[in-house]
Amino acid sequence: MRRIWMIALLMAFVTTLAHTQQTVQPAEAHVSGDQSSAKNISPPELLNQVEGEFSDEARAKRISGRCVVSLIVDKYGIPQNIKITRCSDPSFGKSSIDAAAKYRFKPATKLDGTPVPVMIQVEIEYHWDKGNPLTPIRYEFSSPPGMTSAAAGVDGVYPLSKVYTPPSITKFSDEGYGPVAYSAKENGGCDIVITIDAKGKPSDPQVTHCGDPELEAPAVRSLLMSRYKPGRVNGKAVPMRASIHLEYGDVPPKP
Repeated sequence: MRRIWMIALLMAFVTTLAHTQQTVQPAEAHVSGDQSSAKNISPPELLNQVEGEFSDEARAKRISGRCVVSLIVDKYGIPQNIKITRCSDPSFGKSSIDAAAKYRFKPATKLDGTPVPVMIQVEIEYHWDKGNPLTPIRYEFSSPPGMTSAAAGVDGVYPLSKVYTPPSITKFSDEGYGPVAYSAKENGGCDIVITIDAKGKPSDPQVTHCGDPELEAPAVRSLLMSRYKPGRVNGKAVPMRASIHLEYGDVPPKP
């Protein structure tokens, strides 16, 4: 399936590559935009796409990720002026530029068939393990805001403090947070207070901050669907309320 949109006098298109550690299988390319705003130009057509290779640094990190690359498709269908717009991790930058340079297009044309250069964006995704993709989503536990005492409340729930063993995420479930956070400003930071009971079940999420309002719902869903090891007091598993900071990409979580 290929969808085409044109935006103002520039045309923005997206192509996606799926890439695994052992086998290289490009996914179908998707080109997207609003055709009504550039009626006098027919968009370029993707003729050939090339996978981005994992760099040695990305392999060492064992991470999945993605990059957005801007480029100009010249009147011969050759990519020119290739630049990184954004990468989830800088280790994917050079390989994305190298891959985009090998793309080939049928050039954009005016109504009379004259080829014209246009600017586009190419999104390239890297999946370390197709069956169990690792995403560059980082998280960190801290005490809930406004905590004045480390003692358990009347409900028996302890607030996370330095004197207790904090809960931990044993398996993070990305329920839409990653794609939204990737496109958000400042790596899509969110802070959510949540209770983890003595069996590791999460409940009662409360968003205290999100860099983008669109992040709130997927961030909450992701935390509620994730698996946890409960916090401990004197070696005993107890219900504990904590703040979890989420971020996407190369920037580590805030303390």
